[in-house]
Amino acid sequence: MIRFISAIGVALLALVSFGLYNGVYRVKAQERELEGLKTALTQEAEAVRVLKAEWSYLNQPDRLQALARRHLALAPTGASQITVLASLPLRIAAPALGEPSPVVEATDLPERVLPDTPLPRAKPDITDQKARRP
Repeated sequence: MIRFISAIGVALLALVSFGLYNGVYRVKAQERELEGLKTALTQEAEAVRVLKAEWSYLNQPDRLQALARRHLALAPTGASQITVLASLPLRIAAPALGEPSPVVEATDLPERVLPDTPLPRAKPDITDQKARRP
């Protein structure tokens, strides 16, 4: 009986030792993985910092203005170019495939029409309301 209990104790001791041995090495492997992830995170943070610096350089207003002058043929809007939506012709159906799109010349547009928009409401006088409050 004592030999049987001793054998069971030794077997349990061997199982616990084996489990502890595996647990230690699994923890070490996870620590190595964690260090690798920390390194990758640091590298990504550095890459984000560099990209933000590049973005701020590329979006400098002076640089963008110089590029716009060099590559775009922009000019200030003239008074003759401003129109209201009501003075534009109605949209026609889309041309069939292969047909050229119709071109609307500036002379084809109707005379400028002033829109019938209501005036904004007057703001309420809040001084009367404050005087009425008890």
